[in-house]
Amino acid sequence: MEILTLTIAFIISFGTMFLGAISGGVGLVLRPLLILIGFPAVAVVGSVRVSATVGELPGIFLLNKHKRIDWRLVLFLVIPMFLGSFIAGIAILSIFKGILGKVMGIILLVVGIILIIHRKAGLEKRNIHITKTRKIIGFFGTMIISFFNTITGGMGPMFSSLYIVNYGKTYINASALGKTTSYIGAGVASIVFIIGGVVDWQLFVALVLGFALGSRLGVHYGLKKGERWIRLLVLIVVFASAIKFIFF
Repeated sequence: MEILTLTIAFIISFGTMFLGAISGGVGLVLRPLLILIGFPAVAVVGSVRVSATVGELPGIFLLNKHKRIDWRLVLFLVIPMFLGSFIAGIAILSIFKGILGKVMGIILLVVGIILIIHRKAGLEKRNIHITKTRKIIGFFGTMIISFFNTITGGMGPMFSSLYIVNYGKTYINASALGKTTSYIGAGVASIVFIIGGVVDWQLFVALVLGFALGSRLGVHYGLKKGERWIRLLVLIVVFASAIKFIFF
């Protein structure tokens, strides 16, 4: 494989991870760009998922260092994340995502409008009693979003919005919860992709380097700028993702 193509893949992975380290969502751009420069679609999905299990570690380490990860909820939500990733990993070659993509776009659009209306949501932590109903919503909501995230990527804003509304998290804490839970659950899909032989290992190396550097610098920058900056970035990503799903 040409060094130039791999270098471009590294630059793309670094840029998208830096912007999406906390806000999420730009994974929707990463996959199409990698396919555009010549990588097979199935290899892109498998390689991105497997490389993310290594490349996102620096960002998760930094979030944990700043005590932004709720490990109690992580241990609960990793189960539906596991199930969603596993089902998607098996269905990846046969999933019919045309109409589903438009549905997800509409949902993202609604989420963005809700976040605009509730301006203070996600800016300050709210102490919410975790009822049985909230546990059910968190469980199945996480599983459904995880399914789509494994296939399309870019569902970070959906995870964050769910955890802001359902658990009263701030933008950064909600992102930390989603990122850490997704990281653990996605390991299952990675195993499926490796066994299925759909990972391009040269692409894997380029993506790991880009993800690791982008994740570390992106999280550091996001923590420095604070919740209001992340809110603005999340809203931009949410509406851009909704437009991408609905019209492209």
